[in-house]
Amino acid sequence: MSYIGNRAKTANFLVDQFDGDNSTTEFNLTVAPGSQVSTLVFIDGVRQSVESYSFDLNKITFDSAPQSGVKNIEVIHMSAGFTVSMPSDLSVGTDKIVDRAVTSAKLANTAVSAGSYGDEGNIPIITVDQQGRVSNVQNVSVNIPEAGINPLLFTGT
Repeated sequence: MSYIGNRAKTANFLVDQFDGDNSTTEFNLTVAPGSQVSTLVFIDGVRQSVESYSFDLNKITFDSAPQSGVKNIEVIHMSAGFTVSMPSDLSVGTDKIVDRAVTSAKLANTAVSAGSYGDEGNIPIITVDQQGRVSNVQNVSVNIPEAGINPLLFTGT
């Protein structure tokens, strides 16, 4: 089938081409697509809406079988050639992390129990390690000898 305009230039992208047979709806792709947004799908040169197909790993499935034709189905992977890799442990320093970019982190467990420390009869003693983490908390009883209290301050009317 013919169309108006130049064919998409796909030299820098990975392109899967298939022959439609008017009955097959599933086709195996060379690579798993990054997403529907990073993949263009054409049948006979007409771009297909993302609602007309779906991806499952290395497979594209059309809602209805594409019409018969030789290499009339094109799947253009715009993200092909890009790889995503995880940095190795301890390879990223703090100067490479944007402020407030870390939303969760794995911190070593400490022996500190969750709770409130200190009250009218206890003073909390807090120990902080070299990384600025609380490593120990304990309550110490307030023990004021009776002789140290000025009885004049506690008289009332």
